[in-house]
Amino acid sequence: ERAGPGATVHPGYHFCKGLYSKYQRSLPEALMELNQCRKDSEWGVRAGLEMLDVYLDPSGLTSDPAHELPPAAPEPDTVRAAKALRRELEEARHIKPAQVSLFTAYELLVTGSRASVEASLDHFAAALNSDKESAAALVGLSYALIQLKQEAKARNHLKRVSKMVYTSEEAEALERGYLLFADLHVHSGKHDLAQELCRKCLQHNKSCARAWEIQGLIFEKDSAFADAAQVYEMAWQFDHQRNPQVGYKLAFNLLRAKRFVEAINVCNAVLKLHPNYPKMRKEILDKARASLRP
Repeated sequence: ERAGPGATVHPGYHFCKGLYSKYQRSLPEALMELNQCRKDSEWGVRAGLEMLDVYLDPSGLTSDPAHELPPAAPEPDTVRAAKALRRELEEARHIKPAQVSLFTAYELLVTGSRASVEASLDHFAAALNSDKESAAALVGLSYALIQLKQEAKARNHLKRVSKMVYTSEEAEALERGYLLFADLHVHSGKHDLAQELCRKCLQHNKSCARAWEIQGLIFEKDSAFADAAQVYEMAWQFDHQRNPQVGYKLAFNLLRAKRFVEAINVCNAVLKLHPNYPKMRKEILDKARASLRP
């Protein structure tokens, strides 16, 4: 911005700002900035791929084996936007057939119905036929298998991902794989294995909020509330205090650790952005305030 009067309208500036916003978890702003340079000959394809990554992020899908998929589900707006963008890149021949298969698979996966998740399996398989070592395809396939209650198959794929050489090109897919595998270990009570995967993730990316959050959950399950609060605080900071779920967990463990003032401050921060966040006021804020009274 200080380089000159034309810097703020340069496509490269919008790309960098969009990427920064993506990692700040300001996703609407990231999409807006990346869209500003989507038609540029130098930055457009990279911007489109980053937008697809935002639209099709599977991290919000549950890894709980007990979760039941609905037989049908309406197509989310994010998937519709991803489809339009993927077709645009495909028609301009900016992406390869294997990438088309991969993005199509994620579109079906994120749609979230049993029929769409089942349909995603063939597309993930097509992507893996082109590149058997594609971490993005293996992780997406693992998500699909977990949704379809085929956890043993998913674990085998995730074990492969956990042993792959870490590269910057597949960093995000590898991290998602580590964290999904860690989630499965937590569900089955294998906390040591989950901690090991979280540490592996943090070794490469110390700002990975989800890795800190999983470690906090492990400490919480072991009733180590002070330790849980410490690592949830890391997750809260690296999520830039925007994730209300992490804020709730942090405030809860601060309350259990008898750090009442800090619990109140976190509650107020969450409620400022999400005034009706469930249980925050009654279960934590009111109890923390009552605990301060003589």
